[in-house]
Amino acid sequence: MTRCLLLSILLLAACSPARVREPVAPILVEGEEEKEPDWRIARADFEQVLKAGLQPVMRWYFVVPSYDGDAFVGYEVAEIIKPELEAGPLRVGDVLVAINDMPIERPDHVLAVWRQLWSRKTISLDLLRGGKSRRYVIPILSDS
Repeated sequence: MTRCLLLSILLLAACSPARVREPVAPILVEGEEEKEPDWRIARADFEQVLKAGLQPVMRWYFVVPSYDGDAFVGYEVAEIIKPELEAGPLRVGDVLVAINDMPIERPDHVLAVWRQLWSRKTISLDLLRGGKSRRYVIPILSDS
């Protein structure tokens, strides 16, 4: 389940706990209070996913555009194809609105997020779950 979060997040595209020693929990910044698992990504696993490219990640989730009337909201997770991702931060029915404060309304937005991931120390996800806004900040841990 390692190496999944980054890309899962990206495309709605969750990585699970990886080879890490220090416990660092994601920060639920806003939204309903709820105890969530300890999601984090080891830098080596993160970079391995980045090196593999965006294409494999696109097969992990099935997403559909989500609208409020005529206004585009984000991408709804319709199905989690890769079973080990079911324990990740994204759930069926979630609507991903932004990654790292960047909206993901078009394919070029996803590519822009992808390009800046190499230098990130965290990944933030803005999503709607059950109509409520949630923001997760997931640490990328150094391998030291």
